[in-house]
Amino acid sequence: MSVYVADDPVAYEAFMGRWSRRLAPRLIAHAGIAAGDHVLDLGCGTGTLTEALADHGAAVTAVDFSQAYADHTAARLAGRAVVEQGDARSLRFGDGAFDAAMASLVLDTIPEADRAVAEMRRVVRPGGTVAAGVFDYWGGYGVFALLWDIAAVLDEAGRALRDELLSHPLPRAGALTGLWRAAGMAEVEEVPVVLSFDYADFADYWSTFETGQGRTGRYVLSLSPPARERLRGHAEAAYRAAMPDGPRSFAVIVRAVRGRVP
Repeated sequence: MSVYVADDPVAYEAFMGRWSRRLAPRLIAHAGIAAGDHVLDLGCGTGTLTEALADHGAAVTAVDFSQAYADHTAARLAGRAVVEQGDARSLRFGDGAFDAAMASLVLDTIPEADRAVAEMRRVVRPGGTVAAGVFDYWGGYGVFALLWDIAAVLDEAGRALRDELLSHPLPRAGALTGLWRAAGMAEVEEVPVVLSFDYADFADYWSTFETGQGRTGRYVLSLSPPARERLRGHAEAAYRAAMPDGPRSFAVIVRAVRGRVP
């Protein structure tokens, strides 16, 4: 189960895929994955981490709750990984079946994320690694906060969306560490990974929200045309900040955690 809007893999690639590709190798390095490791990619989405793991030489099994995403990843990897639909909170794999388990940008969209982490721990052998990353909405997510704060002023539903996302317990410093320790993991280490979200111009920035993917994309497409245009106008003014339209770069923080299964 997921609260994420995950129905269009092509749209998701435009929405987040280019940034996920920047993140994947850094999560793999933090997790310490070695060539030949059998790795579970939990909540694989459109397969960015799955592909990076395969390129790294790992044997990958990928699972996503969205059948559309699972099908897309299976086609994308063309036999280089085992891909299937499944619920992160109730995996079909036996105890200790993997050398490592990873989850990229997904745990905050899973209800009862603690159950998903417990399942990751269960299916990894003793001495293996469980690793994940989530965006830090408070410490470094200005690329979306710019839009959320404007929406919160203009619209009650926009304020509800912002408050729902910012009040989530996971997308903040230290939250994954607490979750990993509660799940009984040892040698837990959480680090900030800083990514650069680069846009050619405002149209490039705004187009990501018109994909309809994710909770923010769903909100933007739910607006009436006049309300959406009003939001767009204010967002463009904030993006330009009295400067000519053109490239902008946003620093975004992902909180990456790893732990060892005792």
